[in-house]
Amino acid sequence: MIDLHMHTLYSDGTDTEIELLEAAQKAGLNTIAITDHNTAKVYEVLENVDIDKHFKGQIITGIELNTTMCGVPIEILGFGFDYKLMNEKIKEVYMSAEERNKIEARRLYEACLKAGFKLEENCVDHFDGSCFASRFIQSEICKHEENRSLIDPDSWNNLKNFYRKYMSNPEGPLYLDMTDIIPDFNTAANLVRECGGLVFIPHIFEYRDNSRKILNEILENYEFDGIECFYTNFTDEQTEEMVNLCKERGIYMSGGSDYHGKAKPDVAIAVGHGNLNIKDEILEPWKDKLTYYKC
Repeated sequence: MIDLHMHTLYSDGTDTEIELLEAAQKAGLNTIAITDHNTAKVYEVLENVDIDKHFKGQIITGIELNTTMCGVPIEILGFGFDYKLMNEKIKEVYMSAEERNKIEARRLYEACLKAGFKLEENCVDHFDGSCFASRFIQSEICKHEENRSLIDPDSWNNLKNFYRKYMSNPEGPLYLDMTDIIPDFNTAANLVRECGGLVFIPHIFEYRDNSRKILNEILENYEFDGIECFYTNFTDEQTEEMVNLCKERGIYMSGGSDYHGKAKPDVAIAVGHGNLNIKDEILEPWKDKLTYYKC
């Protein structure tokens, strides 16, 4: 089995690098990629770790980069790149997570007030940017019961639903246009290529009502190498559709759980919600195009 989509505490996961490696070993994984958001710091940390003590399999360098498409915040995955070069170049393209979170929180606060939500006056002034703006504002919204009438029940306590339905959907009441501070698709993809990596499109159906529009736009107008066909929240039909698309177009396939440790307690490494099982064979067509961190 493989898992090419997981996060550590160097972005929004909770596991240390050692905890993640040991979880991967326990799960019986043969190949992994750690794909923290907008940073490859974990690979520099691993330079001082005796990896074989914790994980016996192969490691591919990975990263998940924020970008936009059709006005919607999306992500791309990069695999098999020079992580030292990536960590240098990323500073030229992305602001720090803390800075972005503060900007996003301020804009979201203003959007909430405009939409009629009750929030503590200037609560955003105390936000330090250490977590996602969506998490901070959702927690502030939930402090006031009168806001329940403005949020559907599935989004009241579910951060992912709140983000996807209200913040990142151009039709959502709290939609934020972040295109001025998030690199466009080509900029993010070129960053991966400049560092010697391959560009993949992850979890396309996570973009919900915008998924088809985003996928078609990318297929028709942009260059990339592969699609994440196997993902924790995909239905069997969605997986089959992406696999067939890749086969028809000669596109590489990847897959991953999007493991975040305790931040997503219902998503386990390697198996997702329990039935994800990604075969090593999908790596065969592109494994020779990668520089492995550990073989």
